[in-house]
Amino acid sequence: MSIVAMVAIAASVLFLYMRFKSSNDEFREETLSTFAKDLRKELLTDPTLTGIHATALKMRIKELRGEYVVIGADGSILDSSGLEQSLIPLLGHRTKYFQLPASNGRKALFGMMLPIGDNSAAGFIQVAFPRDHVIFDSILEEFVADIGWIWIPFVLVLLATNVAVLAFALRPLNTAAQEAMTIGPSSIAKRLTEARMPEDVLALIRSVNGALDRLQAGFLSLEQFSGQLAHELRTPLAIAKARLSLSQDDTARAVERDFDDIERVITQLVDRVRIKTLHYESDDVVDLCDVAANVARYLAPMIIDAGHNIELRTENTPVFITGAADYIFRALRNLVENALHHSPVEGLITIVVFETGITVIDEGPGFPEWRLTDAAVQEGKSDRKDGLGLGLSIVAETMAAHGGRLKLENLPGGGASATMAFHSPPSMLPG
Repeated sequence: MSIVAMVAIAASVLFLYMRFKSSNDEFREETLSTFAKDLRKELLTDPTLTGIHATALKMRIKELRGEYVVIGADGSILDSSGLEQSLIPLLGHRTKYFQLPASNGRKALFGMMLPIGDNSAAGFIQVAFPRDHVIFDSILEEFVADIGWIWIPFVLVLLATNVAVLAFALRPLNTAAQEAMTIGPSSIAKRLTEARMPEDVLALIRSVNGALDRLQAGFLSLEQFSGQLAHELRTPLAIAKARLSLSQDDTARAVERDFDDIERVITQLVDRVRIKTLHYESDDVVDLCDVAANVARYLAPMIIDAGHNIELRTENTPVFITGAADYIFRALRNLVENALHHSPVEGLITIVVFETGITVIDEGPGFPEWRLTDAAVQEGKSDRKDGLGLGLSIVAETMAAHGGRLKLENLPGGGASATMAFHSPPSMLPG
């Protein structure tokens, strides 16, 4: 729009220039014709041009810094403004206009040659004025000086108006772009605002919202499927474990442990699928202290039966964040189970809740150096021969969906720590 406005303004200025130039040329010719015809008229009634009217006319030409010369039929100078020869050579007998370049201190002249009679036998009158000394020139100069400057603020106002109009018209699109940037697996219920949208883009916004509706339906369907799959797989495992518990054979105990590992892998596989459907709303508030307490309570029997110890350290006040409580629970459970598998007998597993996250500390051998990189965590590689590496990968993706990250460290005195760090500040207390 700004380019079009500039082109339109330039075209209008060019049109005015051409129009004034054409009018200026016409005015010059009319001025020259008037003086030349008046001289011819006086010459016919006063051949010597010494009368009152002729003298006044010659004085007027002089005041305007013009030049004139009256040439007889024989080519002699009958009268002039001080010239000793004609302004231009006598060629033909028609009226003609001419231009003379500046020379010897004289300005450029625009002149006219007019036959005295019906043919060149009666002689000619030549009149010329400086090109910048026609009344119309002063009018044009005044127009440029007084009126032409209006174009500058006019152009600036026009450009500013274009920018303001575009900014106002595109504001709803900017709002939609900001809304689209916030839509992800954790907020699949959000939709782009259709209110105040320009009609030209409203159809696009509605199409995008329709696509989001279909994606949400797909997410929910996948989440429902993962839940059903977990139930279908866990039920036969639970039955098999119940039957094995009736046996006192040592082999049965080993098979039970194998089933525990299988159940854990199945749970991780289901969690790996469900993590893609993770979503929560802005009013979903989670207390990290409650989550840590629930995980410790859930896994304490398993940890104690395995000959390990567990410790829970929490803040004196609740630590609230915005997120999905079930997914955070599963992520923390994976970290504690990972610590359990790497802790020595009678080793201590510690869960620490701080202002912006949770840390799980164990007394095991620590993580391999390659495991400490973010890329290794995201790839889901295992640092154990019998593992799939799903646990840490699930935690990393859960944290990414919450705007945080998983940080792995080896402690100087031995052992390792895994921290679920939420980058966003804790949310306000409920109520």
